[in-house]
Amino acid sequence: MYRILKKETVAPQVDAMIVEAPYIAMHHQAGNFVVLRIDEKGERIPLTIADSDSEKGTITLLFQKIGKTTEELGRLKAGKTIRDIAGPLGHATPILDYGHCVLVGGGIGSATLYPILKALKGKNNNVTVILGARNKELLVWGDRFKELADEVLLTTDDGSSGRKGLVTEALKEVMDKSKV
Repeated sequence: MYRILKKETVAPQVDAMIVEAPYIAMHHQAGNFVVLRIDEKGERIPLTIADSDSEKGTITLLFQKIGKTTEELGRLKAGKTIRDIAGPLGHATPILDYGHCVLVGGGIGSATLYPILKALKGKNNNVTVILGARNKELLVWGDRFKELADEVLLTTDDGSSGRKGLVTEALKEVMDKSKV
């Protein structure tokens, strides 16, 4: 059993959950995921490990409540447990000293970028992060990315946060600037 230590809503229909999972936290690398099952008869679902803390023995999972199992997971409160969590699974993202890197993500998809950002910064890369969403409420972890990245550009379709437009437009500007 894996105890939920903290749970919070970070965007409409999107929750973050910190779970006690010492083995997974110790072995987690950027790009890994877990497969969890809430209870004995539950469906197994894959979720990206959005963050980990090997000293505390915790992993952070971000998930969008869009189906039966993620809705059930969203109803669990801090102090409750998850039956099974298998991981870390998948191939780690290759992390080297690349120089300047640009990470681009949208909405809940940006959860996959945070561990990559941490690993890239650990190799002394300069990292620009471009996050986009339909509106301000759907941007996920913008402040958290700003704490670590060298530059964070926010885009929203409606202009409610950052610049109005798509992440591809911001990416083009970053690429044009780097051609100097």
